[in-house]
Amino acid sequence: MKRIAWPGLLWATAMSSLLVTGARAQTPAGYDVVNASFACQNTTCDAEMWLPKGVNKPPVIVMAHGFGALKDWGLKPFAQRFVQAGFAVVRFDYRGFGKSGGQPRLVVNGKEHVKDWVSAIDAIKARPEVDGNRLGIWGSSYSGGQVLVAAAERPGVVKAVSSQVPFVSGLQSALKFPITKLPLANWLALKDMLRSDSEQPVYVPIIAKEGEMAALICPECEKGYAQLVPPGGHNQVAARVFLTLPFWFPGHSADKVEAPTLVIAAENDGLIPVSGVRDTAAKLKKGEYVELKGADHFSPYAGPLFEQVVGKQTAFFKKNL
Repeated sequence: MKRIAWPGLLWATAMSSLLVTGARAQTPAGYDVVNASFACQNTTCDAEMWLPKGVNKPPVIVMAHGFGALKDWGLKPFAQRFVQAGFAVVRFDYRGFGKSGGQPRLVVNGKEHVKDWVSAIDAIKARPEVDGNRLGIWGSSYSGGQVLVAAAERPGVVKAVSSQVPFVSGLQSALKFPITKLPLANWLALKDMLRSDSEQPVYVPIIAKEGEMAALICPECEKGYAQLVPPGGHNQVAARVFLTLPFWFPGHSADKVEAPTLVIAAENDGLIPVSGVRDTAAKLKKGEYVELKGADHFSPYAGPLFEQVVGKQTAFFKKNL
């Protein structure tokens, strides 16, 4: 595993800016958007493909969001940078979210989300508009762990993996949840798991004000997550996540990933212990690890750190796709 400290990240950012600038000079401005929805588990996942104008059969990057989120929540700035650099970009929503099919709605389940990832990879690889032999995947937070599992399940197909502030261990993350909230969380989860697929789940807020019950509780959670949600966006997920999340360990797939993998972690992540991310990155066969000093879980999505992170990710995809 190659580890890059803060000074190294600054250097890499400068270099990637040159690469992106060069790509913009060669790529006509703008992109076309086409429907890229695909079949998965007897329903359809909603997806869109951005195609850079003037580029014939570009390499493609598949993206999906993290915990309870939709493809339109904060991913556009990343997608824009990638498409400006000459990549096709596909953003999709999991079953039960957004315009995707599937019942029940708003159920966060990592193992089920991975099935959506694998279906997306298979479908996009076969699309005639892109070069399916140069396919990368990008995930963040909860999906940052999912991309590790999906890459392990599609060796030889996935050629590059970008994993941002990744969820790697359900137990480690669960241990950060306030112990005073556990009795209520377990009660709500049990009630929800007794519902049939045709019934509406028992929902809990994704974020809430300090002291209130929510699925995500950390110092930066309320403000950081809220910045990603557009007006009218939902703020709830099925409560069963409290009983499924602690028993999922996507980091265990790290040593099975064949593709080059970039892991970007946040030193002061309030949701995901950075020590677990370091350990996971160390198991990658072709891993590159960047730790953002002083950053919290939501720092990569905006501000100065966004520029550094997206620059590094763009350079990584250009090198490997």
